[in-house]
Amino acid sequence: MSKTEHNYWLDVTIFVAFLITTITGFTLWFVIPHKLEFLFLGFPRSGWIAAHICFAGLGLAGIVTHIARHWGWLKALRGRPLSGMPEKLRANRIVDRIMWFSFIATNGFGAIAWALQSGGEIYMVRVPDRLHGLFGVGCTILMVVHLGLHWRWIVSTTRRRIHFKATE
Repeated sequence: MSKTEHNYWLDVTIFVAFLITTITGFTLWFVIPHKLEFLFLGFPRSGWIAAHICFAGLGLAGIVTHIARHWGWLKALRGRPLSGMPEKLRANRIVDRIMWFSFIATNGFGAIAWALQSGGEIYMVRVPDRLHGLFGVGCTILMVVHLGLHWRWIVSTTRRRIHFKATE
């Protein structure tokens, strides 16, 4: 499997984990907020939380792997001033930096919020819960922008993968 194909399937895995994490997060926030006995689509709140945490962990592992695989590119750009970069590369760098900060904050505040709730029977919304949600929404928006910046690569690589599979 080529490096491009490895990156493609890693990115698909990250996208699926991101999508499920986002869906479960918004479900927990808007559909079944803070009701421990409430069932939604046959699953209790604890099941939704478990899915949210598991897929967030999968996404985290995928993103760390993604960054490790792109480390050479990131290292090469580190010393270059933003003003000397082409516009699209500069936009990508800025979005990536802000998204990385937002991603770290989302995961950090999510872990703190989860730790504060562990073992407690009464659910209270605390500052870390609110910050987890705030940074999570920001991170989601930035990931959509990131996908938009890479849209040509996504479409062309997906077409090659689908075409390749169809001709086997």
